Amino acid sequence: MGYTDENLGGAATEIKQYIYDSTIFETDPQPLKGDASWWADQVGTVPEETRDGLEELVSANTLIKDGEGEDATYIYVPMTVVSPELHGRREPEQS
Repeated sequence: MGYTDENLGGAATEIKQYIYDSTIFETDPQPLKGDASWWADQVGTVPEETRDGLEELVSANTLIKDGEGEDATYIYVPMTVVSPELHGRREPEQS
C-alpha cells in the first residue's frame, strides 16, 4: 500500500511515503526528526531536493519546522487518535 497525494511534489511524496511506512504499524510511534540531510538519507535523495519537499510538507502542516536555513530541523509528530467508533456504541447516561 502506498501513499499518494496529487497535490504534492515528488520529494514531498517520497518523504510522506517514508513517514507512512515508518509509522503505520508502530504501537508506540516516536517523532521523526532531523535536518534535510537526515531526511535525505532516509528517502535516498539529495538534501537540496529533500529540503524543498520538507518545506512543502511544513506548508501542508504535515511537519513542524524548528529553526531556519540549513540548520532547520523538520519534525513529524505522530498523532494517535482513537475513533469513538472503536469504543463501541455508548448510550447517554440517564439521570
